[in-house]
Amino acid sequence: MSRVYYIHDANGERRLGERDMPVSVGGAEQDGIVLPGLPDNAVVAHIGLTEGHAFIQPAQTDTPLFHNHEHLAVSKWLKSGDTVEVGESVIHWNVQGDQVNISVHERASEPALVPPVTPPPPNMRTLPDVAPARAPASGHRTLRRVVLGVFVLLLLAVVFVLLATPVAVHITPEPERLSLEGFPPAVSIGGRRLALPGRYTVTAQRAGYHPLQATIVVPAGGFQLFELQLEELPGRVSIELQPDVPFRLFIDDAEVATDANRLAEIPGGDHRLRIETARYLPVEEMLAVAGKGQAQRVTHVLQPAWARARIDSQPPGATVEIDGTALGVTPLETELLQGERQLVLKLEKHQDLPVPLQVLAGVDLAPDTYQLQPADGRLTLSSEPTAASVSVDGIFQGTTPVTLALTAGVEHTLRLTKPGYQRHDRQLQLAAEEEQSLDVQLRPQYGIVFVTARPADAALRVDGRDAGKATQRLQLTTRSHTLEFSKPGYATETVTVTPRTGTSQNVDITLATAEQARRKKQAAVTPAVITSPAGQQLRLVRAQGSFRMGASRREAGRRANESARLVALSRPFYLASREVSNAGYRQFSAQHSSGSAEGVSLNTDSQPVVNVSWDDAARYCNWLSSRAGLPPAYTEINGRLQAAQPLSTGYRLPSEAEWAFVARKHTRQTAQRYPWSGGFPPAALVGNFADASIADTLANTVPDYNDGHRVSAPVGSFAARPAGFYDLGGNVAEWMHDYYAVYPGEADRQVTDPLGPASGEHHVVRDSSWRQGTITELRLSYRDYSRAARPDLGFRIARYAE
Repeated sequence: MSRVYYIHDANGERRLGERDMPVSVGGAEQDGIVLPGLPDNAVVAHIGLTEGHAFIQPAQTDTPLFHNHEHLAVSKWLKSGDTVEVGESVIHWNVQGDQVNISVHERASEPALVPPVTPPPPNMRTLPDVAPARAPASGHRTLRRVVLGVFVLLLLAVVFVLLATPVAVHITPEPERLSLEGFPPAVSIGGRRLALPGRYTVTAQRAGYHPLQATIVVPAGGFQLFELQLEELPGRVSIELQPDVPFRLFIDDAEVATDANRLAEIPGGDHRLRIETARYLPVEEMLAVAGKGQAQRVTHVLQPAWARARIDSQPPGATVEIDGTALGVTPLETELLQGERQLVLKLEKHQDLPVPLQVLAGVDLAPDTYQLQPADGRLTLSSEPTAASVSVDGIFQGTTPVTLALTAGVEHTLRLTKPGYQRHDRQLQLAAEEEQSLDVQLRPQYGIVFVTARPADAALRVDGRDAGKATQRLQLTTRSHTLEFSKPGYATETVTVTPRTGTSQNVDITLATAEQARRKKQAAVTPAVITSPAGQQLRLVRAQGSFRMGASRREAGRRANESARLVALSRPFYLASREVSNAGYRQFSAQHSSGSAEGVSLNTDSQPVVNVSWDDAARYCNWLSSRAGLPPAYTEINGRLQAAQPLSTGYRLPSEAEWAFVARKHTRQTAQRYPWSGGFPPAALVGNFADASIADTLANTVPDYNDGHRVSAPVGSFAARPAGFYDLGGNVAEWMHDYYAVYPGEADRQVTDPLGPASGEHHVVRDSSWRQGTITELRLSYRDYSRAARPDLGFRIARYAE
């Protein structure tokens, strides 16, 4: 049942619902029932609901209240026809169905009593004397009945006492009014009650507490103690904010609802209060709530949580987006909420400009005018034949077919090269957002090769195709070709030749018999050291048996991605002795700059190349393969380089397993934990790590260590560990061939020649760098990953020997 309450007082007629309860009774400033003659801020009582029943509770005031002409000291239930008297005002409570009428009237003046003017008649002044009557004859029978009745009552009392149970009801805190109702009624004797077994209702009231009504069951037997607890009324806390804006209220981190008058009911005691609004700083305070139905007021002046910002661009008219929401166009003055904001400026035929903003409340922002760059033009480039290498302004861009983004309004030099074909150069300029397609027909380039073979009737195949007798003159394109000589009873011989324009070459082959070939193979030894076309020295590594990657769970500094993994490397491989230097990389990309860090250059020729992406490193490897006449180890798919399948003998990045084997196990009996002997920290200068020279910038450095280099050192500055390999611990971190993954559960399952997952978002990074100095990072089992270039991340090269 949901009732409607109509209030008729000095403020007129108002309608309230049950959700508007409780209401106050007092002076004109109250939102509830207004009584004339009281101070404006006075509150004499509260009317509330519990389980649909109305009750009135006096406030802590000296003003006397009367409920149905009885003094009101504790809460009383209200029923239809009740009156409440306060001073010269009377509140009438009338219930009609689902409507309750609450009306306020002035107390009616009592008329003055005036006796009659004439004296009373003589016969009304006194009563006549009456002689005592004689007892009737039946008086003795009446006396016997009375005595018998008294005896029966006494007998019933004795039976009640014998059957009743002593009962005590203890209520905390002590109520101002307590009753125990039931049938037959309980009898109070000496502070305790006697009650026959059965169900009784306990009713208790105390100012500032919810009325208590509880049912107890009295059993037969000895003394029964019932302990009950009065529940304290919550405090009535009103929230006043300047300015008056919607808010959310939290008490001890739990959100609390407020009514239409911004009033919240909060239990008494100390609480942490927090007020949150949409555009103002949050407010927090410790609030002592009186409770017990008392009213309190919390007032706060809110502080803005925004700053004014002026944003302009050149050219103007760019759309301004903040966190993905468009606010207008430049020049624009607006308000931004505090915190990290992402500003993006967008203008037709110009590149989008993303700008991170740090907004502080009350601190105006007026950054310099943002310069918008024209949008790139797009060139779709193809060639016949395909797979021609493409460079723009001297920078390698991939192989055809390829789509290029070119800076608008600038003339670019486009170059296509392919072994066996003439170089193609072209000047090109595109407008902003211009799209153009270009198909280039590459012209073959030929050279002469004179072939002589013994036996003379040996057969010849060129690039897998039959070419007739071996001894002949060949006209071949100026790219790498495979010549295969064969004859039954002889070992097949294969050679690679790259013809040159304007110069003939001679190939003289003598086929060996099967026995001769067997002996030659036994005598052949794979070179222990080779040199790349860029001059880097690579050393041969043959891994015998299997070894275990990763680290023990008990190893200090171990990370979760260092799971133990049993690995075998079956294919011999070459690994560069040193990291690729700036000088070595500039042979491929003359314009590259490694930049600087911490105020020190990273760009000297002898320092390791850094600020290169994984794709940049892979393209460098392909460039070396091309110059060495080896198949490329990487191919470009959808603009990204991927490992060729199967992996060729061309130059590439080392696999994570190869790097880990050389760094930890190569030429050693047991696996190394650090790039030095002993524990952490190192006792001698063994590598370039975060040290005392950079302690003013980095929080984590090697204790009591100074290698003399604030940033990267020249490659090979420290002793080789293991022999022949430099900087496998420290200087710069290194890109690995593998996509990044974790390998739980492979501690006992051997994996042979692992190269990582077929795809992924990040590549593995191994080795510590000049920025790292913790026990975690300096261990040789430390694994990292990245997909972006860094000032402390470079690479070294590798390739399969067979």
